[in-house]
Amino acid sequence: MEVLTIDFETYYDQQYSLKKLTTEEYLRDPRFEAIGVSVKRGTEDAQWFSGTRKQTAVWLDQFDWANSVVVAHNAMFDMAILSWQFEVRPKRIVDTLSMARAIHGTEVGGSLDALTRHYNLGQKGDEVINALGKRRIDFAPEDLERYGSYCKNDVELTYKLFEVLAQGFPLIELKLIDLTIRMFTEPVLELSLEGLITHLSTVRTKKERLLASVTMVDKEQLMSNPKFAATLKVLGVVPPTKISPTTGKETYAFSKSDEEFKALLEHEDLRVQAIVAARLGVKSTIEETRTERFMAISVRGPLPIPLRYYAAHTGRWGGDDKVNMQNLPRKSPLKNAILAPEGYVIVDSDSSQIEARTLAWLAEQNDLVDAFEQGQDVYRIMAAAIYNKKEEDISPEERFVGKTTILGCIAEGTLVLSDSGWKPIEQVSLLDKLWDGKEWVCHQGLVTKGYKKTVNVCGSWLTPDHKILCGKQWKETQYVVADENTLSLALGTGAANLPLLGTLKEYETELQQSSLSATAALQSTPSIDTTSKISKVLGATYALKRLVRALANCIGGIATYFRMTLTGNDFSTEYLVALAGVTPQVARPILSTGGGASQYTNLGALTVGRSYAISSAYPTGTTPSATLTESTTVKGMNPATYDSQLGAKTQVISVKSVSCSRNLMTYDIAYAGPRNRFTIATNAGPLIVHNCGYGMGAKKFRAQLKTFGVDIAEEQAAYIIEVYRSTYPKIPILWKQAGDALKAIANNQFTALGRGGLLTVEGSKGIRLPNDLYIKYPNLRRYMNEGGKEELVYDTKKGRTTIPNRIYGGKVIENVCQALARIVIGEQMLRVAKKYRVVMTVHDAIGCIVPEAEADTGKEYVELCMRLRPEWALDLPLNCEAGMGDSYGDC
Repeated sequence: MEVLTIDFETYYDQQYSLKKLTTEEYLRDPRFEAIGVSVKRGTEDAQWFSGTRKQTAVWLDQFDWANSVVVAHNAMFDMAILSWQFEVRPKRIVDTLSMARAIHGTEVGGSLDALTRHYNLGQKGDEVINALGKRRIDFAPEDLERYGSYCKNDVELTYKLFEVLAQGFPLIELKLIDLTIRMFTEPVLELSLEGLITHLSTVRTKKERLLASVTMVDKEQLMSNPKFAATLKVLGVVPPTKISPTTGKETYAFSKSDEEFKALLEHEDLRVQAIVAARLGVKSTIEETRTERFMAISVRGPLPIPLRYYAAHTGRWGGDDKVNMQNLPRKSPLKNAILAPEGYVIVDSDSSQIEARTLAWLAEQNDLVDAFEQGQDVYRIMAAAIYNKKEEDISPEERFVGKTTILGCIAEGTLVLSDSGWKPIEQVSLLDKLWDGKEWVCHQGLVTKGYKKTVNVCGSWLTPDHKILCGKQWKETQYVVADENTLSLALGTGAANLPLLGTLKEYETELQQSSLSATAALQSTPSIDTTSKISKVLGATYALKRLVRALANCIGGIATYFRMTLTGNDFSTEYLVALAGVTPQVARPILSTGGGASQYTNLGALTVGRSYAISSAYPTGTTPSATLTESTTVKGMNPATYDSQLGAKTQVISVKSVSCSRNLMTYDIAYAGPRNRFTIATNAGPLIVHNCGYGMGAKKFRAQLKTFGVDIAEEQAAYIIEVYRSTYPKIPILWKQAGDALKAIANNQFTALGRGGLLTVEGSKGIRLPNDLYIKYPNLRRYMNEGGKEELVYDTKKGRTTIPNRIYGGKVIENVCQALARIVIGEQMLRVAKKYRVVMTVHDAIGCIVPEAEADTGKEYVELCMRLRPEWALDLPLNCEAGMGDSYGDC
């Protein structure tokens, strides 16, 4: 095929440019004008043309686009112009920017100027700067000719760059670049304007309520730096700081020019968005902006899917052009607004447990591969080896010990409590400290666990085996969701151990002193719609104000406790005494009460209204907020007196989890503090969950078991670790190999890694993958940490940082498994694309459109494609789950 290299020069001004607009907005804007275009045919000299849109279309017709490979730098831009403005769709698309990302990562830079300087290919001009605000007719002939020379030079440089980058570049990756660019340049998915309008109305109503509530708090509080900083801390946000240019001292960074402060406008907690917006005078939150952006796109045309090819050093795709489909919330109404074109359905299929399967396969731990593939209980198998018993004789306690090295995980999007507020688990970084129920703790980083089966825990998704703290015991998720009382106890445990977010730090001591002095005990069934058959409420208990309401409305969550005290055989409530000088605040209506269940209650008896008073905590103190009522049985009970008068009956709330499962992308946190745990949010309240560990020794293993209430001698822990490593010996061997591979990279040496020498370490170039690309660890070097221990670190995409990015054998294997999974997904995408149009990829999932008439067979074809094994891994078992529907949300 003929190679055509192309570059467009387009109109721009101060307000209308790619610095102000997304690529989609810019190209579909009525102000768009192609001033000129340069095309190079093969090795011929580049040609330049400038004319009207109609004249340009005629000039472009001389080239055989339908049978040519078209090369551009940042092809998403130039190919979109060809497609949207001139209805030209080449046979193949090549993007030198994407190729450079795969080869160099961020070591060189992605601009044409940086890359041509790196390869010493020539010098890029600067005439584009002189074109600011000029329409085609505004150019003098000699200026237009000079502009054309500039454009032709860019095309010549792009072609030279392509020749250099193409040497040895994998053909399959060129095909994936083509497929990725076309998701944007040839869009087919529609957007439901009606659905978006409805969602926007909901978002705006919620935002206005938030802004109104924030304004009512205190005008002075918004404008006073110390008070505003204190408010941010209450919401779990560390106030940004800077060095004052006038005093040279550290001060709060709360101005409109402070980028870190403006970034809080996109904070996941809408309360934070609201108060920052109020301080800055900004009227839109990120959810509103995102919805408005989708609405604007729906008016202009189909939805382009902008994906950044090779966004991560493992090769995974990332979001681009301010439309990050990979970061849409799992239950976002926006997904329901993304529709298949008329006559088609969307099929979305994700690869099941691909990283876990890849790990066992890469380590050549074939028995484990077989066990997972056949659906065997690998935990029971492990316990049988530890205790030298038959699998059927293993007790639940023994099975638990057997599974501690194969810990569960948490689904993408689950909120984790960090010192910068609630944030999705996939966004947790090493800089974040996490709340473990007692204190803020450090951790050893996010661990990607791949797609796994998860179960619903009050709106959040965890693997069935993940551990949740229930009182003083750890229970598996599958058992927590199966029992209402256990679930309530878990929620109560999480709520009772939240940090004091509801009051300012300086009020903490006084507030505690003003509360009742009765000894508190957690009851097992707070805030559920039935009275407990088994609980015994002690002398005093905390009843939790329903955290679900706050989280469901996207405003985060602050625990408020209502003290219950024994009065005869029944209970009444009291509240924290308001502090002197505290201004009472108006409270929003509360839809539920958290009353305690009497041990004398007979189920099914006649109920009557009862009431009690509660209070709400505010940054400035506490105040009585409402007198609420709910029904309670009177039959079979001793007479009792409840405080306050009767009021309106409140809604009864159930915290029982919906029993269902999904295959979702999952993550975990490695070694979160000495207690190995952190806090997550559900729609019904917080939960304290256990973290994971990798390659642990006997001491860490023993400590981990102890957090679950299992105390064994260190000698026994060492024995169990040894049995695990002897049962699945190939996995720790693989970790060690990866550690040796790092040393080889640091010393610029060669070695093999993984199954049958599949991967090769080629010195400082990194780890060579089956697709002939590399995992790189730029500037890999030895580093002495604060504890005096030597570690290996490498530069992140931000360059050399003050906090080096630590790397070790287990982490390398995680990177490798992600990279191999991405290669598998890439091959599957191309296989699916031979029959159906692939419209997006999210993590390990592929989305395509299938004609309605063949929806079922099309879905089966996609599933078949995702189960076929790559040539370099013919014995790697693959599986998938697929869904289909008229909208992306239906899948």
